[in-house]
Amino acid sequence: MFHIRFAVIVAGLHPKNRCRRSASAICRPRRDAPRLAPAPPFLAISRTRSRSDPVSLATLSSRASTPARVGALVSIVSVAGLALAGCADSSSAADGGSSDDTVTMATEPWLGYGPWYIAQDEGYFEDQGVDVDLVSFDTDADGAAALASGRVDIANLATQEVLRLIESGMDLKVVLLLDASRTADAILTDPSITSVEQLAGKEVAFEEGSVSHLLLNDALASAGLTLDDIVPVPMPAAEAATALASGKVPAAVTYEPYISEAAGAGEFTQLYTAAENEGLISDVIVVTQEALDEKPEAIQAVVDAWAPAIDFYDSNTEEAQQIIADNIGSSRDDLVSAFEGVHYYTLEENKTFLGGEYAERIFPLVDEAATSAGIVEGKTEDLGGLVDTQFVE
Repeated sequence: MFHIRFAVIVAGLHPKNRCRRSASAICRPRRDAPRLAPAPPFLAISRTRSRSDPVSLATLSSRASTPARVGALVSIVSVAGLALAGCADSSSAADGGSSDDTVTMATEPWLGYGPWYIAQDEGYFEDQGVDVDLVSFDTDADGAAALASGRVDIANLATQEVLRLIESGMDLKVVLLLDASRTADAILTDPSITSVEQLAGKEVAFEEGSVSHLLLNDALASAGLTLDDIVPVPMPAAEAATALASGKVPAAVTYEPYISEAAGAGEFTQLYTAAENEGLISDVIVVTQEALDEKPEAIQAVVDAWAPAIDFYDSNTEEAQQIIADNIGSSRDDLVSAFEGVHYYTLEENKTFLGGEYAERIFPLVDEAATSAGIVEGKTEDLGGLVDTQFVE
C-alpha cells in the first residue's frame, strides 16, 4: 500500500476550515494551536482561496495583499520551511519530507479541489491502495512555498502560480487538469457601467497579482484597453465586493460566494466572467520531478482516485456538494452559485484535453495574460514540455 500523507497545516484558515479528521490526522489543530503567519508580500500574488469563509459583505475581515514580482526561490524555500515547522505533530512535515512510499499533497479550502474530499470520504483512495490525510494551506502561495521547499511532492495550484514557480527555477510537471472557473469569477459593475469600454477612466477594485488581475486584464484587452486606462483600486477580492456594494467603487473583480452576496446587496451586473475565455482561470495538479522519478506508482494511484470522485459528484451532486462544503467550512446553500460556475474535468476529458487544449491553448493563454499583467517576468519557453500526460492516458 502506498501512503499518501496529507498533513493538516493551520495556515491562517477560518476556524471552520481547520482539520476535520479524527485522531488519525497527523496534525490535529487545537483551539490553542498557533496559527501560521500568512505568506509575506513577495509571495502574496495568487488567488486567496479561502472563498468559503461564511461571512457577510458587511463583516468581511481585512486580508493583506501586497502585489509583488517573483521572489527568489531561496526565499520561497525559507518561508516554506518556517511555515511547515508550525505543525510540530506532523511526522512527514517534521522529518523534512516524505519517504519513498509516501506522497504529500498541498491543497486549500477552494471548492475546485473539493473532489479530493469526496475521494477521501467515499474510500476511493483506499480503493487505489493509498492512505490519505490532507495538507491544507490558505493560499496558493503557501502551498507553492511548501512545494518549493520539498516538504510536499504534489500541489493543487492555479495555472498562473505554476508559471511563477517554473520561472523561479523549479522542475515541475502538470499531471492533471482539475477545474476551470466559468462564472465563479466575474467583473461586477453598478448601473453606470454597461460595457467593458466604459471601464476606461473608472475606479476598479481588484486583487493585484491574482486570478482577478488576470480576468480584468483579459476583459480590458477584449475592448482594446489596458490597465493603464483604468484607475486601479488594489484590495483583496472579498473587500472588492464590499467596496462595490457600499458604493465606494463602480466596478469590482471578485468571485463566489462574494458575487452572490453582492447580487443580494444591490443592482449589479456581471459585466465579464471567466466563461468569456474558459481556461484562463484554471487549476491543476503539479508534481516535482523528484517525486515523479521516485514514486510514479503512488502518484498514479492519486490521479486514479480522481475519476470515481468526479463520477460520484455527477451522480450524487447534492451529497457531493455537501461533503465539499463541510470540508471547506461553509454551508452548501451558500455555495450553490459557486458550484454552478465551476467545471470539473473528468479523467476521461484529461486524456485528450490535458495534452491538447490545455497544453496548446490554455497554458500559453495564461502565460501571456500573466506576463501582460506583470504576475510573471517573461514568457516561459516550451510550455508543452511541462505537461506530463502519462498518468491520465
